[in-house]
Amino acid sequence: MSYFNIGSLTIPAVWLAVLLSLFMTSLLYRFVSGRKLQDWYWNSFFLYFLVWKLSYILFHFKMAIEMPLSIVYFNGSSKGHLLALISLSVYLIYIAGKTHQTVYRDAFKVFPLFFISFESTKYALEINLIAATASMLLLISYASFLKKKNESFSIQAFTIVFLFELLIISFFQPILSLEILTFGWLAFIVYILSIRDRRNLSCKLTT
Repeated sequence: MSYFNIGSLTIPAVWLAVLLSLFMTSLLYRFVSGRKLQDWYWNSFFLYFLVWKLSYILFHFKMAIEMPLSIVYFNGSSKGHLLALISLSVYLIYIAGKTHQTVYRDAFKVFPLFFISFESTKYALEINLIAATASMLLLISYASFLKKKNESFSIQAFTIVFLFELLIISFFQPILSLEILTFGWLAFIVYILSIRDRRNLSCKLTT
C-alpha cells in the first residue's frame, strides 16, 4: 500500500483516493444530470467513516480509555469496516429514503461514478498508468453515456458497467480482495435501492 505525506500526516493512497473520488463523483454527476447530489451521498460517507473510526473504542476499549489519543491514530480495522458497512446499509435502505427520495433514483447511477473514479484515482496515485488509463477511459465512456441516457439508464446498464470495471481490476489485483468484496456489497445494496425505486414508480402510476 502506498502512502503520502501531507505536512505531518501520513495518509494511505486508498484514503486519499476515496476523498478525491467523493468530490469527483459529485462534480461528474452534476455535469451529466444537471442535478446536485442530495445529503444522503455525503451522509453515507461520514456515517461509514465515523463508525469505522470509532469502532476502535468498541474493539479496544481498555486501550481507548487509557490512551484516548489512540482513537485518532487507529481504527476498528476489518471488524470495524464490516460494522461500518452494516451501518451504511441500514442507513441507505431504511433511513435515507425517508428524507431523500432521490437516493432510490440516483444511487445506481452514482455508484459506478464513484467506483470507477476511485479505481482510476487509486491507480494514478500508485503510478500504475496502464490500470489508471483503462479505468479513466471507462469513466469517460460511462459519464458520456449517462449524460445522453440519464433518465433511461437502467439497472442492466449498471450491471454491465460494474462488471466491466471488475474485469479491468482482475488484471491488476486479486478479484476477491477486501476492496472488491466491499464494492460488491455496495453493488448489492444499490440493487435493493433500485428495486424500491421501481416499486415507488409503480405505485405512482397506479394511483
